[in-house]
Amino acid sequence: MNYGLSVPLDGRSLKDHAAVIDKAVVAGYTDVWSSEVNGSDAFTPLALTAQRYPGLRLGTAITPAYTRSPALLAMSAASLADATDSQVLLGVGSSSDVIVERWNGVPFVDPYGRVRDVVTFLDRAFSGDKVDMETPSFTIKGFRLGITPATRPKVLIAGLRPGMLRLAGRKADGAILNWLSPADVLKVVPYVHEGRTTEPEIVARLFVVCSDDIERVRTHAKRAIAAYLNVDAYAKFHQWLGRGDELADMWGAWKAGDRKAALAAIPDSLVDELFIHGDAATCRARIQEYVDNGITTPMLAITNLDGDAADLIDPLGRRSASSANGSASPVTPASRAAARSEDDVVAQDKARWAELGWPSATAMSAFMSLFRTHERVSEVVRTALKQPGLSITEHSALLHLAMAPDHSSPLGKMAERLLISPARCNYVVNRLETENWVVRKPHPVDGRTTLAVLTDSGHAKVEEAIAAVAEIGFGFGDTRDRSLSGLVDALAACRQDSISPVGEVASVAGG
Repeated sequence: MNYGLSVPLDGRSLKDHAAVIDKAVVAGYTDVWSSEVNGSDAFTPLALTAQRYPGLRLGTAITPAYTRSPALLAMSAASLADATDSQVLLGVGSSSDVIVERWNGVPFVDPYGRVRDVVTFLDRAFSGDKVDMETPSFTIKGFRLGITPATRPKVLIAGLRPGMLRLAGRKADGAILNWLSPADVLKVVPYVHEGRTTEPEIVARLFVVCSDDIERVRTHAKRAIAAYLNVDAYAKFHQWLGRGDELADMWGAWKAGDRKAALAAIPDSLVDELFIHGDAATCRARIQEYVDNGITTPMLAITNLDGDAADLIDPLGRRSASSANGSASPVTPASRAAARSEDDVVAQDKARWAELGWPSATAMSAFMSLFRTHERVSEVVRTALKQPGLSITEHSALLHLAMAPDHSSPLGKMAERLLISPARCNYVVNRLETENWVVRKPHPVDGRTTLAVLTDSGHAKVEEAIAAVAEIGFGFGDTRDRSLSGLVDALAACRQDSISPVGEVASVAGG
């Protein structure tokens, strides 16, 4: 089963999402999905994710079929696929008249036909064919996609009622669903399977409010229900699902302009059907109901009513679910460490590497695991060092001086110790000198050498920085000392086995 996270999270800029994706990977999420309404576009969050974790699946849920030309949509998806080693899933849908016509100024005409024609074009474009198409909404002559990604993007269609659901089954790789209960899945999914010989991908956006405060959950959920289920497409969807009588009072009050009465008319039972809420274990069990009824990829849209939604990524994650459901073996320090060391992305990449017949699969997976762990740990340390106002390199330079017997070091030796170039070392010392944490002094014996010397205020800054990184275990959290000692020994053995003049030069230049 794939397991998706919807981004971006509320309250965070895109540049602050690296830690969010780190949490998702550690918690066992396999997918990152974005949407396109009136915030970030669909592709930028996924491109940023691809650069950090090229093994994650990346999906749009959805990209409107109207707001980009078919050729530009194909180029956007192909460019994203070219930036990752994993699968891109291009979710395409009609969107709504509000988004398409009111906000983007594009006529919202024949949504079924537009989606059908755009998906037909994408299929031909991704095959590398030269495309000539004339449809009621576009005419394209002689287009050929100039990028051929290693893995062809999959195309999914966002569907609500039978017509679009059948189209998703016939013309695409699967469907994207929204605003439905686990019971609704049983009614919706069979339409996607009609006429197929292969299993379709069935993605569902699930609204998760991980809270036991039922009144706050219902207040939040009813606002969202009113905002969406009064849109014509979703109103017709829920009429088709059999909720016409249940929602009649809300629709009537909304049309009359009485927003307060519309909210009051939403039954509490509808919130319980369409929103996943409760503690983390209850939420995970509810997510599993969707999977049991035919969803192949649950995509979590997480809300935290008490703080940062990122704090809920791990409790709602697939690893947490596996830990909660697994009863075959007891949880011990050793098994806990083993579970924590797993990395689904590395495992998937190793398996794919072996399938392709490429050499040194184990060495490749060791490199990827080391690289990904380094990136995650570095991000935690970078965040902790924001408080004392230091970069990791500046922090390392100050520590090097603080641990030197006379709190000084030749610049050349400092560059060698920090694995940075002399020019970079000079830049770092300039910055530290500007803050009066370091001063330059001539070497007392070798007149050609300049020393960097720690000042009293530099000593104080070192103490502040040590307190910051010690609090987060230098990025390793509560990992046991024994495990960390084993890591140090393993890395030392790797360095010893790989030492060569070329390797040494490469490691210094790469640092």
